[in-house]
Amino acid sequence: MKLFIWALYALPICLYGQVDTSKIYTIELGEALVESKSHNPNSFTSNILAIPIKTLSDQGPSALTNLTHQSSSLQVINIGGHTMKPVIRGLGGYRTVTAYQGWRYDNLQGGADHGLDFPLLGIDHVEILPGPNSLALGTDAMAGVLYFSDLRVLETGRSNALKLSGGTNGSPLSGQYDYRGSGDGIYYAGGYFGANPEYIDGDGDTVHGSHSRTASVRVLSKFKSGKSNHRLKTSLVARTLGMPEGGHDHEDEPGNEEEEKHGDQQVRNANISWESDRKIGDWDLRNITGFQSASRAEFEEHHDGEDEPGHEEEGPHIGFNLISATQTTSLKKMSSAGLLTVGVQQQFRSLQNRADAEEEIYPNKNQFQSALFTHISNTNGKNKTSAGLRGEVGGFSGASFLLNWVHSLTKNLDIQSRISYGTRGPQLEERYAYGTHIGAGRFEVGDSNLTTERLLNGEINIGYNSKVFNLQVGAYYQFYNDFIHTSPNDDSGEWRFYYIQKDAQLYGIEGRLGWNLTDRIHFHSVASLTVANDLDGFALPFIAPGRVSSHLLFEIVPKKLHAEIHYDFYAEQSRLSLTEQRFLEGSTPSYGLWSATLTGEISSNFSWNVEILNATDVAYAHHLSLARALDINQAGRQIRAGLSLKF
Repeated sequence: MKLFIWALYALPICLYGQVDTSKIYTIELGEALVESKSHNPNSFTSNILAIPIKTLSDQGPSALTNLTHQSSSLQVINIGGHTMKPVIRGLGGYRTVTAYQGWRYDNLQGGADHGLDFPLLGIDHVEILPGPNSLALGTDAMAGVLYFSDLRVLETGRSNALKLSGGTNGSPLSGQYDYRGSGDGIYYAGGYFGANPEYIDGDGDTVHGSHSRTASVRVLSKFKSGKSNHRLKTSLVARTLGMPEGGHDHEDEPGNEEEEKHGDQQVRNANISWESDRKIGDWDLRNITGFQSASRAEFEEHHDGEDEPGHEEEGPHIGFNLISATQTTSLKKMSSAGLLTVGVQQQFRSLQNRADAEEEIYPNKNQFQSALFTHISNTNGKNKTSAGLRGEVGGFSGASFLLNWVHSLTKNLDIQSRISYGTRGPQLEERYAYGTHIGAGRFEVGDSNLTTERLLNGEINIGYNSKVFNLQVGAYYQFYNDFIHTSPNDDSGEWRFYYIQKDAQLYGIEGRLGWNLTDRIHFHSVASLTVANDLDGFALPFIAPGRVSSHLLFEIVPKKLHAEIHYDFYAEQSRLSLTEQRFLEGSTPSYGLWSATLTGEISSNFSWNVEILNATDVAYAHHLSLARALDINQAGRQIRAGLSLKF
């Protein structure tokens, strides 16, 4: 009950203020209603929370954990300190879409979840769109969308920046270089390299296999051709990920007396996007074409000697390449009736196994989708209304619609209601999986007869915003027909997890409280709780636990030195599905984490920061993390430091 009371703090019902990125060493304390400043051309809802990127922290993939401090809707699963999986409103995996370089980021990260393998090179801010948002970004956005908005071109001149960071206990030792320019041509170029050693958990145990390395380059460019504006975005990422060792002991079985050491996972990712826009009479034409190749290989044994004689022919346990391509064309027109958007989208996915892989978890398969969508929004006095529709055919057929209404009760008080309907076709992995990912730690069996998943969502949100105080609170209810999830079975003589479908419901509350006590002291707190079960009353598998997160910022010397203190509380997750009862062997206890940061500016071009995470050295594992499934904990106390130099 206490968690419900805490959760009545805030729901972001609008776009919070975007930080002035020219002042990258200060933190914007106030938020404002500035939805029109969204960089996301696919924003067909006012449920947007924009979260600035902290420029002084290491900006590798693990930096995404910083976003959870400000959003009640978002949680991030951290596996071994290097694998990041976003969860929105309790759900992750295929129901959460990440938009990167203007279109859906597609990747496999062990089991039925996608992971975010890219560093935050060239990212200005992240927009979080909770709830179904499938009109323009595709039908997988049942839980929500993370939209990574890119840096804009400088108005004049150019700049260079070098960031170095390091720390203790598995913290990344990293370096990052960023170039920014103005005018046509390349306006951003960046490179990142980071290496994470193995960490020690709160019990003092070393978690073997928690190491990783990440290398990435990214280039953004723009130019004009006639009346058209073009942007070309390229990102290349190479990662080596350890697979955390631990888990369920089977010491009574032959050959298991000693701990087995796995090999690594290798990830290679190339992402290219071409964007263009131009005016055609009263219409704005926009086109996005994207291509992504994501390859993954998992090795059963450690590979230190792979260049030695006798190791040349060793192949991965599993290895596959996922090729994704998309093309979206949209037209926008402003008239007395409002803003009208119409568009068409094509999506293609191809999953192909490596020839040298020992085992095929998935067969070689292709999937193609084609969709039409339209959306209209109108503002009339104190009311803002919007509606949208999407139809889709291909590997599966489906439809989505959205009805949204925002009413200003007073200058500072708004109320919003939204009804939306969406469909999600089963992915290739859910239909055809047969085998064990070493990284996922379980044997999964797909079902080629799975049908389209259908969702009806309703929500209501209330928000109060002023210069000193803001409070947002909301509730939502979702009904699923044919919800796709896993269920265990041991008829084969070993535990396997089968993809099945059942009708289900999901509901929750979430909120946010912000308070600018003075010009130099800011406090905010976010809270969320999601409950999900099938219509027989059994819990759905892998639903994020309830959470309360509070943050205090104090500017000791304005714009020169500030301190932050943060506390995360995760509630016990005792509502377990049959899958979790077998896979996790019990509920996940509650835990709380303290952290603190001190940031200073030596000069306008030279800054530093020191950060301590899990300050009280708690032994914990997130309910959804693979670390929890393997009965191992996340990192204990970590101390990090960073330097940033502009020239």
